[in-house]
Amino acid sequence: MARAPARAPTGSAPTGAAGKSRARWRDLAPRIFSAMIMAPLGLGAIWAGGLVWQATITLLSTVAVLECVAMAGVALDSRLALVAMTAIPAAQACFLATGSPLVPLLVVAIFTLLLVRLRIVLGGCFIYIGLGYVALLLLRGTPTGLADVLFLMFVVWGTDVGAYIIGRVFGGRRMAPRLSPGKTWSGAVGGLAFAVLAGLGVALAFHAPPRDQYWAEGVALVLSVAAQGGDLLESAMKRRFGKKDSGTLIPGHGGLLDRVDGLMMAAIVFSIILWATDFNFSWWSAF
Repeated sequence: MARAPARAPTGSAPTGAAGKSRARWRDLAPRIFSAMIMAPLGLGAIWAGGLVWQATITLLSTVAVLECVAMAGVALDSRLALVAMTAIPAAQACFLATGSPLVPLLVVAIFTLLLVRLRIVLGGCFIYIGLGYVALLLLRGTPTGLADVLFLMFVVWGTDVGAYIIGRVFGGRRMAPRLSPGKTWSGAVGGLAFAVLAGLGVALAFHAPPRDQYWAEGVALVLSVAAQGGDLLESAMKRRFGKKDSGTLIPGHGGLLDRVDGLMMAAIVFSIILWATDFNFSWWSAF
């Protein structure tokens, strides 16, 4: 007499295509929850500018440095950790005292030399965070700083969203399997496309003329590449330290550094673009 096929136990994990589909999107809910909290806070700080913005990026950059110190296995009560964690607040204090963004840049350079001498890998991590901090400080302090930083943020967010959605839907060939196994070429292309759309959206919101809308799309494309490069750089840092995430601060993302890695690199590149054009982008002239 043939036996009836065994029934799967109630509550067992889903199998097959349905199970793979659910597993693919399992971190979507915490990501949305985190974004609902972080996005309004970030936009509020950008809109307020001044001391609010400076305090926000000082705090975020210091936490990112702290995560880097922890990833490197450095005791938080050590002299090396103290040097690393006081660097960004020291740069902010110097900026408040002088009003010049060149002074915190000098402070970052000095602390980088100290950290490189003490531990070269941690010094490399700090220069990436420190330059990103100075770039964000510089960007918001210009006459068109509000529009510039909003443009930067939406391009980076568009890159992240596009890479996540398109990469999860289409999958495909891995972009850098040794550094970040989850990143695919389809996701990279999706990130570029969403970034261009986000940049164009901001340009239209600020009533940029048609010719400058194309310019905004080109800059958005460059910044998206920079953001994805910053993400890979941080992945290389984590691989070097033997970590999957920089921390556990943000549900669905890992640590804070996991969230701002692309932003830091894009901010550095955007600052260079603005400096090369003498901080005079005609696309925001209507603002």
